[in-house]
Amino acid sequence: MQLDQSIVAGLSELGDVPTYLKHVIKAGVVSTVDTQMIIDGNDCLAVGQGKAIASNARTSFGPIEECIEKIQLTICAEGFYGGNFHALVREFGSLLFSMIASDAQQAEVASWHESGIAQFGGFLMADAGGSSIQQWNTVFANDGEVLALDVDKVWIIEGHRLNFGSVSAASTQKLYPTSILVPPDEFAKLKKTASGTPFLDGTLQLGNVSGKVTVPKSRMLTRGGLVSTSIFLSKVRPRFVRALMAHVKWLDANGRIALSPQQRSSATALEAIAKTYYHGLVERKPSLPAALAIKFASNRLLLDLVTSETVSDPSIQRDLMAFTRMEGSSYRCLFEIYSKVKIR
Repeated sequence: MQLDQSIVAGLSELGDVPTYLKHVIKAGVVSTVDTQMIIDGNDCLAVGQGKAIASNARTSFGPIEECIEKIQLTICAEGFYGGNFHALVREFGSLLFSMIASDAQQAEVASWHESGIAQFGGFLMADAGGSSIQQWNTVFANDGEVLALDVDKVWIIEGHRLNFGSVSAASTQKLYPTSILVPPDEFAKLKKTASGTPFLDGTLQLGNVSGKVTVPKSRMLTRGGLVSTSIFLSKVRPRFVRALMAHVKWLDANGRIALSPQQRSSATALEAIAKTYYHGLVERKPSLPAALAIKFASNRLLLDLVTSETVSDPSIQRDLMAFTRMEGSSYRCLFEIYSKVKIR
């Protein structure tokens, strides 16, 4: 089957995919495929779901995931405004930290909050050097038990306000990224500046962070190994899509955008598909291709709202376009899906 059919087939296992959404996905694939994908001409397998977990090994949602569920309901009622977007992202960060930090590291960060040493932490991912790790400016050198860290990160949510952070950095060999916890005393040495115009009616500001710090090797966040980030994204992307679709429907219900009936039904369907996927994680292992397919469909639907003039307010157009770059751009999603489902 063709790549767009592979995506639709995977989504259809999770819920109904309206005809309009299928057209949006196909148009998105056609406009996003790169030269190599076209030249390959590979048939594709359907995007698959994760393997079933044995009944005696299944677990229910943890406290962080339950908190995310409550925030999702608030977003349905209020959209991303009133601090709801920040609350969602904060819990996403807590989920990732619980997967990559040791118990001792988690306890230390909790002590910073309790003592008032620091309140705002974040994950510093996007690099000023470029998207490929080979291009990154943020690198660390290992000198015995000490890490010398050069930081050059951009587009961090409220980056100009952070007191501490987990910095994704490359070793000098630039083979793979490593997360390094920079505590408040060292983080204070870094330069922090606001970046660009705020989003969400002026309530969401991005920031850049740069400079040089030194931290003990024990600050490396290695719990879960290299696969932990992939598992995290497989869990978070669908949750983010559910929130995005709820926000879009809130904008529509409150007269800030004007969805067509087909767009409204597509947003509702994609919201349900995303919810079905991550609620199923108590019974199945995460599926990276399925999570990517959900995010790709969301990206293309948001861009369809902008290009079809459903959204007349330039600031909301900008918000929606920005969300298509968060937790996976269309190209990144499609590239990774294709690498997993193409028949070699």
